Amino acid sequence: MLRTQIYLPKDLREKIDRQRASSGESLADYLRKAAEDRVEKDEKKKENLKKLAEEVFGKTRKNPISEKRANEWIKQIRKDRELEDKHLDEKWAKALKK
Repeated sequence: MLRTQIYLPKDLREKIDRQRASSGESLADYLRKAAEDRVEKDEKKKENLKKLAEEVFGKTRKNPISEKRANEWIKQIRKDRELEDKHLDEKWAKALKK
């Protein structure tokens, strides 16, 4: 184990002490369990978001019409971006000539 020192607001520490008083649990054990719960919760949230993304994008890939539309949309965005970049390059070149 690694030793770690933290500062807790007084009201939070009092709430923790009240909760752990009934179980006789040490402060260190209580905080370790709380940290483990938080890490597990964050990992599950990340997994759930990944599953959701796979479901949403997986359905798009399985549907040829949706995939075609998505590819057309991406091409249009890229084309628009190229035109915008070209326009800005022309403006920059004019500004440098002045």
